[in-house]
Amino acid sequence: MQTRNRPRIHSSGFTLVESLIAVTLLAVLFLAVAQTSSRASDAFDEGSVEHSLSTSTHRCLDHIVQAIEFADGTILGGLGGGLGKDDVSFQTPIGWVGTDPEWSGPIRIHAELEHGELNDGLDNDGDELVDERQVVQVENEGQPDERRAVLAHGVAELYEGETANALDDNGNGLIDEPGLSFSAAGNVVRVRLTC
Repeated sequence: MQTRNRPRIHSSGFTLVESLIAVTLLAVLFLAVAQTSSRASDAFDEGSVEHSLSTSTHRCLDHIVQAIEFADGTILGGLGGGLGKDDVSFQTPIGWVGTDPEWSGPIRIHAELEHGELNDGLDNDGDELVDERQVVQVENEGQPDERRAVLAHGVAELYEGETANALDDNGNGLIDEPGLSFSAAGNVVRVRLTC
């Protein structure tokens, strides 16, 4: 009796089970990469927003400091006491008349409600900020040549750590300190800004 050897067929592909396992592993790997990429993108966006806010806040503070650096001495008189003020008025020297300084018209830097906001504890303009303010510099207020410049947006109603309760919540000596705050001690003017 003669036996015939059947030729062996060698399979060179993957079984269905092996293919499903490979596809599942690739899907899990793809989802992990996508989630990591999404988190990295969110962190980058958050960092960019924080940097932009920090830059605009510092730019505003630098502008205010430069504006009041050579202001007349009356600026200090209105800033005493334990309450931080959210506005300051002053004049700056613009030239000389003989030996006397020539002063600019009145300049006022203050916080006012953003357009579309009401002082009611609600987010009236839909930007997820409640009762936010903007910092505005006004020159020659009420005059025909009045000039207004917005220096910062998104200023908090109260300074960081403060709540409206007639107390000094953050321990810096000022009661219910506003988000833009001017105070004086001796001949030093302190400017604080919370955005």
